[in-house]
Amino acid sequence: MSRPVRLPHTSVPAFRKRIPADLRGKVTGREVRIPFPAHGHEPECTVVATLGVSEVKFSLHTRDPRVATARSGIAEDHLQRLFAGLRSGPVRLTHKQVVALAGVWYRGFVAHLEDDPGKPFVFEKLRQSVSDALDDPAKLRSEMGPFADEVLAAHALTVDDDSRDALMVAMRDAIRDAAGTLLRRARGDYGPDTVAERFPSVGALPSPATGDALQVPASATGAGATLTGLAKAWGRERQPRAKTLEEHLRVVKAFVAFVKHDDAEAITPEDVVAWKDALVAEGRLAAKTINAKYLTPLGTVLNWGKANRKIAGNPAQGIRSSGKAPPRTRERSFTSEEATTILKAALRAHNAPGRNAFEMLAARRWVPWLCAYSGARVAEITQLRGQDFQEVQGVWVFRISPEAGAVKTDKPRTVPIHPDLIRQGLPQFVKERGDGPLFYKEAPTRRKDPTKAHPAKTVAGRLAGWVRDIGVNDPNVQPNHGWRHLFMTLCREHGVAEEARYFIVGHTRRDTGQSYGEASAAALLREVAKLPAFGVQ
Repeated sequence: MSRPVRLPHTSVPAFRKRIPADLRGKVTGREVRIPFPAHGHEPECTVVATLGVSEVKFSLHTRDPRVATARSGIAEDHLQRLFAGLRSGPVRLTHKQVVALAGVWYRGFVAHLEDDPGKPFVFEKLRQSVSDALDDPAKLRSEMGPFADEVLAAHALTVDDDSRDALMVAMRDAIRDAAGTLLRRARGDYGPDTVAERFPSVGALPSPATGDALQVPASATGAGATLTGLAKAWGRERQPRAKTLEEHLRVVKAFVAFVKHDDAEAITPEDVVAWKDALVAEGRLAAKTINAKYLTPLGTVLNWGKANRKIAGNPAQGIRSSGKAPPRTRERSFTSEEATTILKAALRAHNAPGRNAFEMLAARRWVPWLCAYSGARVAEITQLRGQDFQEVQGVWVFRISPEAGAVKTDKPRTVPIHPDLIRQGLPQFVKERGDGPLFYKEAPTRRKDPTKAHPAKTVAGRLAGWVRDIGVNDPNVQPNHGWRHLFMTLCREHGVAEEARYFIVGHTRRDTGQSYGEASAAALLREVAKLPAFGVQ
């Protein structure tokens, strides 16, 4: 995978890739067109580049590193498909695929100009010029050939002569129709675009490598609504909790990766059933989890799209998993050996080799210990800030608050710090770090985009990978959540009051009476102190 690079004499990230050895000299001078969809604050754009003798390079037209990374991935995929097509030879397009490709151009051209089309005579002239090419093959090739090649290049397709000829005819008709639509717009007619309905959606094109169907994301072609776009639009309108929006987007992205396209209109009930069956086949999720955590969020987004006339129907409606929960082969808590392995590695985190940021090393050092003595969810710890720690009536505590990031219950809670963490120097570490985030670097210009994962989530994910790397790799225990289960196990074993446990870990109270009043820091510390120190050196 190519990553954004910095070229000399420019600060804008660029894409750079070597031409495969077997194609060097054969593709030199070939023009490629790579369409980039809108991403974040950056509008959609198309890059036109020329293949060199040994490499291709071009600007990614953004200074945003996240957008640059996304565009680099799109460019990589585009060129890989192009190279595969050049190796395997031209492919044949069906008539429907030819018309669909012409429709991609039609929708993009109309969308680009219809808000402010200009003078009507421009489109009258264009329509007449295209009509003149109806019975003149030479004029058709000279005028429509560049348009056809532009569309093929945008999809990294190498086609046979018959397919290219058919596409030129389809492009002639699409340009004529587009001129007619824009002529109506220029004259003040913004009624429904019935012409666009004649073009089928680009659901699949032939793969240059095998000739099999290759799904093409609608977001990359300009056709139809994308599933990812529906999820973001749903979030903007409904304004759910940040965690809920993040979970819905995660599910949508997982589904898009499974079906290999992002065209909301092309999703079928069979696609959803196949995804559900694949989740069941993995054998790690209960039917209840598949329904609640996967099918319901997907159905919610699709149902919103249907209700808001973005798509015709909800293909996930009524699809549910009804299997039994997979058998559990072990407890969900860490064993004493696993806990010791992690905590020992945490004590030595700063001595570990490798190129790791200070914040990541600090997370390895302190987050496992904080989880072990509080039972908190790992993301609740990784999002902590220095200002969340304080001494209250002689008791050191930290406050888990929605102000720092997502909290499952949306309710703040105060957690006492175990004496062993005081002995290890946690308050001194917090003091040295200041009031800001403890375990990630907060960029001064970071946008508060609710569709983007909180950086604390990234830290939590990297911690999970680190736990696996150091040897706690049993797939039947979660690498971070195992602390929450172990904490509750130890609380029962050492007689920590049940009500205190609920306050500390943020569980829902069993009855109304338990929801009244608060627990003092001193009272909670008295209970937490019943837990013996882990004694890891």
